[in-house]
Amino acid sequence: MSNVAHLHKDMLPLLEESKAERILACQLDRWIGYPRATDILKRLDDLIVYPKTLRMENLLVVGRSGNGKSALIDRFFNRHAVQQTELGTALVPIVRIEMPETPDESELWSLILWHLGISHREREPAHIKKRQVKSLMLSLQVRILVIDEFNNLTRAGKAAGDLLAAIKGLSNDLKLSVVAAGTQEAVNALNSDPQMRSRFQPAILDRWILNTEYLRFLSSYEQLLPLKNASNLASRELAPSIYGMAGDTVGGAVRLLKKASVKAIESGVEKITKEVLADLDWTRSDQWDEVGRRA
Repeated sequence: MSNVAHLHKDMLPLLEESKAERILACQLDRWIGYPRATDILKRLDDLIVYPKTLRMENLLVVGRSGNGKSALIDRFFNRHAVQQTELGTALVPIVRIEMPETPDESELWSLILWHLGISHREREPAHIKKRQVKSLMLSLQVRILVIDEFNNLTRAGKAAGDLLAAIKGLSNDLKLSVVAAGTQEAVNALNSDPQMRSRFQPAILDRWILNTEYLRFLSSYEQLLPLKNASNLASRELAPSIYGMAGDTVGGAVRLLKKASVKAIESGVEKITKEVLADLDWTRSDQWDEVGRRA
């Protein structure tokens, strides 16, 4: 076996697997705890144990599309799974929903009920569903309501005010924290209600730049790719090429490295090189305008 110092120990058994198995492993999602994500994750964890107060702490996780918001929320959600008491009753610390594209208050309550596994008639009046939601969340001891794609609230029109009021009322009545996650438009959604905005603290997933933190991310990610040879992704030769192709989001970097690692295995090179990157069929997210002009 070649030198495997570039791999995490958990990846070593995969080197004995077939190409197909290793390709599948390359395509899996991996959690890399880079500093900014780890800091925000700690702030989220702190909300789980935050005491019930008159004004609960809320968090707005905001960043560009593809910059790791959903991965971060997934990580948080999976760290606080449903539990059971000694009496067999369920404890649900987190309820997670996604704001629909054209939301209204009635749909908000339906989404929460469906998440909790409660069948109901969606055409029931909003106030009836609201009563069910409050009763259930109280009995399940829900601590946090996570609303992903919060930026969709900007499409709600006149219903936006009712939705914000409903969310605020739920937080006040049950003494639970709200975590909103979305793109820059999520900030605009909160700006429409200054009183609601004052209840949230921002947690920003900054755009990536080619700095030490980015190089550390590349080094960490390389350890989780079951390639037989070291790629040295954080080297002066490769890192600028990866950043130039992937752009300034973590999602772009991950998609590129997944695709490049598959190419490296298929070609037999067993490492990511400039040649492997150049041979990819790859379009940066900010180059789609050019695609449209050429089509």
